[in-house]
Amino acid sequence: MKQYSIAFLLVSALTFGSCSDFLDRDPLSQASENTFWQTEADAQTGVNALYPLLPDSRDFWRDCQSDNSLMTNAWGESGLGYICQGSHNAATGYLSEEWKYDHIRRILYYLDRLEGMEIDEAKKKRFEGEARFILALRYYRMTRHFGDIPLIKEKPIDLEEAALPRSPKQEVLDYALENVNKAIDYLPETYSGDDIGRITKGAALTLKADMYLDMASYAKFHKGQDATDLWKEAANAAKQVIDLNLYGLEDDFAYIFKAEANNNNKEVILAFQYKEDEKTHMLPILASPAGTGITGQGWASFCPTRQLVDSYETTDGKTIYESDLYDKNNPWDNRDARLKKTFFLPGYECLRPNGSYEPYMPHPAYNKDERINHEGGGITGYMYLKYNDQELEKPDASWTNFSLYRYAEVLLIYAEALNEYDPNNTQIAWAVNQVRKRAELPGVDKLIGNQEAMREKIREERRHEFVAEHKRYFDILRWKTAEKVLNEPGYGINKDEKAPIGDYTVEQFLGQNRTFDASKHYLWPIPQSAKDKNPNLGQNPNW
Repeated sequence: MKQYSIAFLLVSALTFGSCSDFLDRDPLSQASENTFWQTEADAQTGVNALYPLLPDSRDFWRDCQSDNSLMTNAWGESGLGYICQGSHNAATGYLSEEWKYDHIRRILYYLDRLEGMEIDEAKKKRFEGEARFILALRYYRMTRHFGDIPLIKEKPIDLEEAALPRSPKQEVLDYALENVNKAIDYLPETYSGDDIGRITKGAALTLKADMYLDMASYAKFHKGQDATDLWKEAANAAKQVIDLNLYGLEDDFAYIFKAEANNNNKEVILAFQYKEDEKTHMLPILASPAGTGITGQGWASFCPTRQLVDSYETTDGKTIYESDLYDKNNPWDNRDARLKKTFFLPGYECLRPNGSYEPYMPHPAYNKDERINHEGGGITGYMYLKYNDQELEKPDASWTNFSLYRYAEVLLIYAEALNEYDPNNTQIAWAVNQVRKRAELPGVDKLIGNQEAMREKIREERRHEFVAEHKRYFDILRWKTAEKVLNEPGYGINKDEKAPIGDYTVEQFLGQNRTFDASKHYLWPIPQSAKDKNPNLGQNPNW
């Protein structure tokens, strides 16, 4: 299987120019480009150059926007860590990472050029479907952050030059859904050979389900509206993915996040593609503490919170506060199987540069390289195994693909939507139980009909299944729970090294304080840099 072929094409398109150069330029000033947009190969090169506009491994960092994780240096990355602290403002540079009208222009430019090409019609539609998926995803993501935004449709224009005002959020989402539906119609269910890893019909259906789930959540939990039709649309789209019979859950949760699983698993529906020595990311060195791994290099850039670690159930399906199985001296035993596969936990036998395996000991009393509040030690005493590889000789150059949509999410979207409009439907348990079975947790059949209890169980499943995949932040926004979970500090391990490590009643290290102002933080401010160029943008409430 040529599992890295698509990744190589994307890297080539960006590195060696051709179409990507055109996409970055003003089309009106490039008369010579008319000689480029002629062949099927030109069209494919053009759409390849759009794939890097998909979300990538940077989304791992963005879990720090939620209550799951903390940025060790909140000011880093132009202020990414300010989001969960509630200290961001319109001048925070990081906001521009999500205000991406240069991406919108590139995609629309491609679609405009593709329209006039005389190539095989089936291939032309497929290329259009890929581009429209990327366009829809970008618009959807911007509305999730900024609400009302300018809407540019079909023809590429410069936002600042046009000085467009903002359009209502729903109008933008309606246009995004038009594009998603075209993608569903135009895209194949599968690819072969060099094309494995491209956007599929299943990916487009999953995006549609995701969008309707988000719209339904805002209608119900923010506006108090009847969202039955929206929940049904979400469930129906998810069911269509299920009925493709192309996807399933991998037996080993950890396997999905290793390079050997790249385009070689049944669970990932769409991933950002990486290739060894060609297109890489830095997650292993960022997610590791100092002194660990074969190189001993670790920056501990982001750290899971104590609240997240403690929220994982015991194997009887209860919380650690309720279960007789919980042992505060051995707190990682008899727990959700994902816990040990997701995190570097105190006592974890980790690889060291000398080839030995020794316990991870982050408490300052042990004076190890990985001690918290020390360079490379992080601030909570927990780190990540997900997307990590302790044996990498170049931990700043991982080529593990970064998942954007997995079958587990389809199952949980299906269950959540059904529970909101048809809570007695046994398909809810059917879907949730599959995810919980892999985590070695009991089923939820007894919760059928208890909408509130099932809702909370599904929400916890999403939290634990998608740690560091940038799902949690959007979840707590749409559920309107951010004002609760982000208005408490993020904590770490116990201060007293002699106390049982799982004793949640003793004083813990403070990671960071966090604030969420419900009057304005459900939306981000329009970046000041964008407002300076286009005074018609206005600003979001209370910013």
